[in-house]
Amino acid sequence: MELYRLMQQQGFGSRKECRKLVEHGLVELDGAVVDDYRLEIDPAAIDELVIDGEPWEILMLPLYILLHKPAGYETSHKPMHNPSVFTLLPWQFSQLGIAAVGRLDVDTTGLLLLTTDGQFVHALTSPKKHVPKCYEVTLKHPVSEALVKHLKAGVFLKDDNEKVVADQVEVVDEITIRMTITQGKYHQVKRMIAAAGNRVQELHRVALGTLQLGELDEGEWRHLDAAELAELGFTR
Repeated sequence: MELYRLMQQQGFGSRKECRKLVEHGLVELDGAVVDDYRLEIDPAAIDELVIDGEPWEILMLPLYILLHKPAGYETSHKPMHNPSVFTLLPWQFSQLGIAAVGRLDVDTTGLLLLTTDGQFVHALTSPKKHVPKCYEVTLKHPVSEALVKHLKAGVFLKDDNEKVVADQVEVVDEITIRMTITQGKYHQVKRMIAAAGNRVQELHRVALGTLQLGELDEGEWRHLDAAELAELGFTR
């Protein structure tokens, strides 16, 4: 593979922009400045790639990213009132067509998947797949037996003539529950809680399918590993 094509594949801009980076002496391979943008290279044989003074780890495409979304970020490439979750990633990722696997509201925190693989998005968001999503829900009013009963039995949402049911409801403490759903309706958890007679104060997604948020700090991200992808039915 020619060097400038690898750089383009890694998200460093158009072919012309990548060629310019090389011509201006801003690209180093294994400690040496490269001046030939057509240099044939084996990406797997590169020990160190430095572009404009910044070390860069060669990406394996497609990308599969798990992000701990903080509050105050919009799940959009074109946010209206708040910063985009994509600004939490290296800027090069935006050049590769990365997209969110579903959305989290601006005030919702927790596990958010991002990928460049359209089939992965479809597999985890299609209503036919019934992928479980688990949320930790902080309520405005104390948890009641009636609330839990309603959520498990199913509630009617406004302008919807079919009940939606919580697959699991676990009481964590006086004002906190863990709730698992397999549908993906707009603002579903908040609307279900409201229909059951309470209000959501904070909403935090802790799991999606077989994936757990774990100990990842807010704003941090990591690549999914091969085992995690395999559990979701995908391989590299």
